[in-house]
Amino acid sequence: MSRLTSLPSGTKTAPAGLGPFNFRDFGAWVLLTNDWGRWLMLDKPDFERFVAGKVTPEEPLFEELCDRGFVRDRMDFGDLATSYLKQTSFRLVRGPSLHMIVVTLRCNQKCQYCHSSVVDPSRTDTDMDLDTAKRTVDFIFRTPNEAICIEFQGGEPMLNWPVVKFVIEYAQAKAKAQKRRLLIALVNNFTLMTEERLDFLIEHGVSICTSLDGPADLHDRNRPFLGGGQAQEKVVSWVRRLMTMAKSDDLRKPYLPSALMTTTKFSLGRAREIVDLYRELGMEQIFLRPLSPIGYAKRVWSDIGYGPEDFLRFYAEGLDYVLELNKDGGDGIMERNALILLTKIVKGEDPGFMDLRWPAGAVLGCLAYNYDGRVFVSDEGRMVDHQGDPLFCVGTVDDPWTKVLDHPTARACAAASNLETQPMCAQCAYKPWCGAEPVFHYEMQRSIAGQMPTSPWCAIHMGIFDILMKRLREPAARAVFDRWLERDQCHWQENGPTPAGQPVTEVAP
Repeated sequence: MSRLTSLPSGTKTAPAGLGPFNFRDFGAWVLLTNDWGRWLMLDKPDFERFVAGKVTPEEPLFEELCDRGFVRDRMDFGDLATSYLKQTSFRLVRGPSLHMIVVTLRCNQKCQYCHSSVVDPSRTDTDMDLDTAKRTVDFIFRTPNEAICIEFQGGEPMLNWPVVKFVIEYAQAKAKAQKRRLLIALVNNFTLMTEERLDFLIEHGVSICTSLDGPADLHDRNRPFLGGGQAQEKVVSWVRRLMTMAKSDDLRKPYLPSALMTTTKFSLGRAREIVDLYRELGMEQIFLRPLSPIGYAKRVWSDIGYGPEDFLRFYAEGLDYVLELNKDGGDGIMERNALILLTKIVKGEDPGFMDLRWPAGAVLGCLAYNYDGRVFVSDEGRMVDHQGDPLFCVGTVDDPWTKVLDHPTARACAAASNLETQPMCAQCAYKPWCGAEPVFHYEMQRSIAGQMPTSPWCAIHMGIFDILMKRLREPAARAVFDRWLERDQCHWQENGPTPAGQPVTEVAP
């Protein structure tokens, strides 16, 4: 467990010269971090000397400690402030950049985890109409952020294709008129894709993301069609189609499809197979994501869920296999979780990932729009509403943006996700790069602030941080990580990612 500065046994007062720091003890070595996002790995004897104030100015280690802001009397506050701002620029509150529009709750699949609270394809009463779609886009363009990302969620958005088309064309016209940067992404299951629809999406520069949980038996068990049938075959077919277009220069690289996998109990022990499928399809990245106990998934957790330790074993297996595939250099597949966190840790930059920031991305970074025009702090908050609890609704698309921003729930989510007010988080070595998720903790612990000592969110993310820090100590793994950061072609740092962390493509308005 990480703690604030502690003193060696017998020490009565803090040694002179120590700057503020947190640390995590790995046994033979210790991770040292500070609030500016600077860090250092020290062998245990050097750490003990540092805490005792016995590292002398003649040592190279002393200069390294000074450069990274760990020596009180040798801090370059201008440099540290620049570093801090670089990785926390989202706190300037420019307004939400990510806007998730649910154009329908209908879906033609019955996924085991069903995060999106879907309904039967016959329920057209859950479709967004054109008037609501127009008012939703108008609201989005009343928010102040200069860069806007619109992402279609569902249900399956293509079941309300006319509204999807309308939103794309209307939003692009608004962006052109206001001279604002617009990014558009479509999350869909590929089962309703057609050549005509694909041509439209490519023509309008829409980034396409789908779900791919792994080999056919695993994917189809997690994500079956209503009434039975095989869905994975269609997903793979369209991914191959787009990859073929890319190889023949009919599709520019930024428009390559991205895919998400969700880890269920049935995925455990199969990380290598899942990675192999993504690699065989030519995907540049794989996102090994844990399952969230929100919405329908919470109700069937005993059937598909697992403990944090189970996911961490799966994640370590998958990451190590990806590293193994990259050991000879070249452009091997990258793991997205690692890339997100390495952007923070190694590059000291904000990757724009809404799930790992404080205050949380709720309202300040993202908003979700229900088919009926109600506005939620996030898509997860909308799912909670679908289960009968409207806590996370912060208004409607007819409200002024300032009213949504000032909503009591928006304020509460921001306050509850402040890690400085969490006793365990405030003392954690991973605080500079982590974040809290109010909706997750509300669902799991009935508190938007959560209780970190027993939080699965904390256990999983702390475990991932531990795995990455251990790999960063290994020269071969560190070399792979550095190559990933160098070749990362994603637009997420310039343009902002989708909530799932997938890159979106800028549209020329």
